[in-house]
Amino acid sequence: MKPSKIRTRGVVFVSLLWVLQSALRLIFGYINVAEGSLLDVEVSHTVFQTLVVLFFILGISGFIATFGLWQMKKWGFWSIILVSGATIIFDIWGVTIQFTAAMGFFVPVVSILYLFVRKSHLLQTMT
Repeated sequence: MKPSKIRTRGVVFVSLLWVLQSALRLIFGYINVAEGSLLDVEVSHTVFQTLVVLFFILGISGFIATFGLWQMKKWGFWSIILVSGATIIFDIWGVTIQFTAAMGFFVPVVSILYLFVRKSHLLQTMT
């Protein structure tokens, strides 16, 4: 018999962090397109376009993964892990351009730590 699919406070917390993270990624991507670069340094047009596209991809992917986690789906659990890893890699590159990209590490690191600590329990309760 499977345990109930009740969301833990940790899943709610991680989900809310990812909603905020994803929304901010989309907002920053939009502002960069609409208002011009928010970067403190000059970058090539190709780098700028890559940054904006990745902001949108990570924002949309984050919302999709969060929906899966919120619905207590195993694919949501693994999607959050995958998007967290991609976000960390993106922000490592981002830090080489502008140090404020380091703020983007918080949500994915917290997510990975929480989800892996609670992995066996969470995956048992998920469908």
